[in-house]
Amino acid sequence: MMKVWNIIKRILKREKYNSETYVNYLRRRGAKIGERTVIFAPDRTIIDMTRPWLIDIGNDVQITAGVTILTHGYDWAVLKGVYGEILGSGGGKD
Repeated sequence: MMKVWNIIKRILKREKYNSETYVNYLRRRGAKIGERTVIFAPDRTIIDMTRPWLIDIGNDVQITAGVTILTHGYDWAVLKGVYGEILGSGGGKD
């Protein structure tokens, strides 16, 4: 029965099934993540992947439940509201 539950859990949680699958997913998307990084509760951790090239997590990092990592700030929204479209706000690797 436990094997069936693990299969169901893997289907439901997809890339957030466990730390290893989530770290590998983040790396595939372009985030730089060091060795021995552990995300203790991937299903309760939010990592903004709108600009994955901005994520750089070192070696031996442990991320616990409830952590949110953003690749953007609210400052762009404020500037856009005041001045209209801001050059460079679209991100990009260069």
